[in-house]
Amino acid sequence: MRHDSIAHFAEGYVLTRATMRWFYDQYLRAAADAADWRASPLLAADLAGLPPAFVLTAGYDPLSDEGDAYAARLAAAGVPVAHRRFPGQVHGFAMNGRIIRAAAVALDEAAAALKTAWGGG
Repeated sequence: MRHDSIAHFAEGYVLTRATMRWFYDQYLRAAADAADWRASPLLAADLAGLPPAFVLTAGYDPLSDEGDAYAARLAAAGVPVAHRRFPGQVHGFAMNGRIIRAAAVALDEAAAALKTAWGGG
């Protein structure tokens, strides 16, 4: 909850600071759990050896900086990673395919990444 994207996009872009705080409070048993890599894989000491990853971020998402940082750390650890950022989109856009055209593109790319990772293409 300290990245710049939270400060810039936590109000007026669907996912709000209050909603993120509510999820945070539901997810963690205690404030100390926030430092546990199992709560935030970005905090893991070493990401080497993880399977290939597809990281999807949205330009107006308060969590976009965390996704970008995770993709960068995976790549730095030698993990094959495809990172796709959709600049004009908000958090959760990919689930709105009937009203957001970029959602179909995002899901197609995610499906292609999975197919490749599973040896099908």
